[in-house]
Amino acid sequence: MRPGAAVARLASANPVHAAVWAAVVASFTCVGIARGDARLWPYLTVVLVCTGVTALVDRGVGFSSGALWLLVLIGTLHLAGGLAPDPTGAGVLYGMWLLPGALRFDQLVHAVGSVAATVTAWQLLGTWLSPATPPRVQAWLAALAGLGKGAVNEIVEFLIAIRVRGTFVGGFENTGWDLVFDAVGVVGAGVFLVASHAPRRPVRDARPLTEPVSLVSSW
Repeated sequence: MRPGAAVARLASANPVHAAVWAAVVASFTCVGIARGDARLWPYLTVVLVCTGVTALVDRGVGFSSGALWLLVLIGTLHLAGGLAPDPTGAGVLYGMWLLPGALRFDQLVHAVGSVAATVTAWQLLGTWLSPATPPRVQAWLAALAGLGKGAVNEIVEFLIAIRVRGTFVGGFENTGWDLVFDAVGVVGAGVFLVASHAPRRPVRDARPLTEPVSLVSSW
């Protein structure tokens, strides 16, 4: 299935999610164009590519409504963080301190993004792993996937920063704290998924991606 058809299928199955996400993307696009903001295009490219990938993967997973809302939330926070101005000073929302000296908007977004990545990876893994696989193993693998998302994000931020001026990505210390909050997000999500006995895969019907793989062994 092509990405466009996959997005249409996902939107048809989840009209409220689709309407909210379309409104968010359209709003930031219109404001960005009106301001002549060059940062709009790399940010828009990232979220649209992620939307297409999500739609393609959803065909085999059938992400839960909660997981899709998490993805809509992190997409919205990402666009706002990079494109909306910081009301407390110069720069963009990503640089705003929510708790002075303790928590920036950027760090909150990294934590939430890692939660979203871990939850969706948990559901994706549910289509691959045997039901006999212990939940803690599935959570561990999902957490690793969440950390991988964080690493890819830092690479993308770096590449954008050297090509587009005024991205406010930050330096070495910023990257370090981004990774710390990525870890906080994946650990928190992993513990919650196991402790809450979250469904090992979404209850919605989906087309299996592969035959289940057993990872019981020594675990």
